[in-house]
Amino acid sequence: MNVLVAYASAHGSTAEVAEYIGARLRERRFDVTVMDAERVQTLDGFDAFVLGSAVHGGLWLTPMVRLIDHFSADFGARPVFVFFTCIRVLEPDGPEHVLAQYVNYSALQPLNVRDIQPFAGKLEMSSIDWNERWTLAARYDGSAAPGSFNRDFRDWNAIRAWADKVADSLLIGAQKR
Repeated sequence: MNVLVAYASAHGSTAEVAEYIGARLRERRFDVTVMDAERVQTLDGFDAFVLGSAVHGGLWLTPMVRLIDHFSADFGARPVFVFFTCIRVLEPDGPEHVLAQYVNYSALQPLNVRDIQPFAGKLEMSSIDWNERWTLAARYDGSAAPGSFNRDFRDWNAIRAWADKVADSLLIGAQKR
């Protein structure tokens, strides 16, 4: 089974998550292509899709929005799995908030989405510009010292578990055919 893992990443964190998911799916014997959403030219030849985007300012990154808009009719009935990386996941109601506020369900409606999963990302203040810093400051709840957010918050065990869930779902689907 050929799987495309397409991602939109601003600073590389989401790309690393996509690469990890791709590697995990390869371990489960899938043929996997991991690719930046901007480079996707066709969906031909793929049996399933994993789409991932960072969330900045409450929005998906433009390359993922463009990919979904451009290929919306081409996904057909093939299974789609979606993940997001967002620092808001760290808040007490973070995963629920991200799913309720940052997922554009109307854009995903035409796709055969099987699962949507938010993950925390990585925040390196030295790699983000002042506009992004202002956005972060505007959304900051003041619950911790700002310096405590300057690190990698990705939970690789949770990412591995979700990649395995995706693999299991694809294998079950293949057995039903």
